[in-house]
Amino acid sequence: MKHKDHIPGLLVVCVTAFVSVYISTINASFDALVLSIIIGMVLNNLLGGMETFRKGADTAIRIFLPSGIALYGTQLSLAGMRTGLFLSIVIIFIAMFSVTLLLSRVFHLNEKISILLASGVAVCGASAIAIISPLIGSKREDTSISILSVMMLGLLGMIFYPMVYDLFPFTKNEFGFFAGATLPMIGQVKIAAGNVSPDIVSAALQIKLVRVAFLIVLIPLVMIVSNRGERRITVPWFVVAFIVVSFLSNVLRQFDGLFAWGRTFSTFFLSAGLAAIGLSVDFESVVDEGIAPFGVIFVSWLSVVVTIFLFRNIW
Repeated sequence: MKHKDHIPGLLVVCVTAFVSVYISTINASFDALVLSIIIGMVLNNLLGGMETFRKGADTAIRIFLPSGIALYGTQLSLAGMRTGLFLSIVIIFIAMFSVTLLLSRVFHLNEKISILLASGVAVCGASAIAIISPLIGSKREDTSISILSVMMLGLLGMIFYPMVYDLFPFTKNEFGFFAGATLPMIGQVKIAAGNVSPDIVSAALQIKLVRVAFLIVLIPLVMIVSNRGERRITVPWFVVAFIVVSFLSNVLRQFDGLFAWGRTFSTFFLSAGLAAIGLSVDFESVVDEGIAPFGVIFVSWLSVVVTIFLFRNIW
């Protein structure tokens, strides 16, 4: 068999993705993509970076990551909402993205990891990082540390947001906006809002899904930024497919059952791609980055959160 040496790596990647997706369906606080990259890194370090899995992992990245990005268009919701509310979310998106890029420069982080951190904290956490990383040609270590940093930030928010609601004069609706507009991952929004009141979960998730839809803007933006100085910008096939799929899934509502399968496969494919990245990265290379990436997004997130609290009555 010509490619039999790819099988061990592909098998490990697929099993890891399946386990991660399954765990995420049991408890929404566990993000399948984050679990996949962590499990991949743990396996790589436990097995001593065995070359047995290397070819399969490389193949998985080339196959699953682009396929997952293309199908991620099924997860975008472009449904309308109040103009004022939408503009508020746009302002928060711009603020988080810009402040993170600025602080990354202050902390002397490289450009690619800066873009990944800004994308993750401003849009949709691990999903945004997984989608943006192949577009800017980031190193696997940069992808890993970005996802882990955003995950830690989201976990802190998920734990402490309900306490913030108890300590400060938020209404339930204000808290729903607060959670949906600032937490990086959908599962974290669901749990943080649900711990305050089941009544605000739907509104918080709607706000979060609007942030996810900003991928339509983010993708061309980061491609322009990362390719500045070049005369021609090559658009990968999976970016075109992502835009087409997102358009179709919002227009052809009668086929939502079919697009639901697309959402499932998108999560699995992205999880498999990130498991493969994790399988290619050791903890030492991630630790070498230090806490600077987390420090950048924490300060960025905190500045936006404080601003929202101070001006919450205008949202």
